[in-house]
Amino acid sequence: MKLDAPYLENDVISLEVLTEAHREPLRAAGAADAMWTWMPVIATGTSFDGYFDYVLKQQKHGHFIPFSIWRKSDRKFAGVAGFLDIDRTHRRLRIGYIWHPEEMRGTDIHPATQLALIERALEARIRRIEFRVAESNERAVKAALRLGAVREGVMRNYIRIADGSWANMVMLSLIDTEAHGAMAMLKDRIHAFQSD
Repeated sequence: MKLDAPYLENDVISLEVLTEAHREPLRAAGAADAMWTWMPVIATGTSFDGYFDYVLKQQKHGHFIPFSIWRKSDRKFAGVAGFLDIDRTHRRLRIGYIWHPEEMRGTDIHPATQLALIERALEARIRRIEFRVAESNERAVKAALRLGAVREGVMRNYIRIADGSWANMVMLSLIDTEAHGAMAMLKDRIHAFQSD
């Protein structure tokens, strides 16, 4: 299975490989306002269009597979996510750039997104799934740990954020059975949302 094969979905969300057609829905969703707190500096500058163009360029080179997320119940735009640092030889990748509109946070959208991405990675025979999270984002670090990811260390002053500050990044990963355990946990979380 290819990482960017169509029909990346589950009962809650569907993911589509990002294209030019997604530029305006993403801009209108408020991601442009939120991204300055979590996007790294890029050479072309810190504008929404600069980032969007950069993502499409990285996609062409095979370094990054970005997705738009859509809620299946009403086909409403539900965010973005991506596979980064893809290394097919060593069967590893990083899941990152997950962002959801504020009204969808704390719902089944986030666990459904993680489930779809982890499941696709395993279907594509990936053996190591990495997460890099800003150390200051304690909530995201705890969420990765709840998934069963193992904290491997902190890379100090690893990345400069769009606002000019420097961030220490926590490296976490799931391998083999840990990834299957994460999927089971995410399915339980989604089921709990649907039971409420």
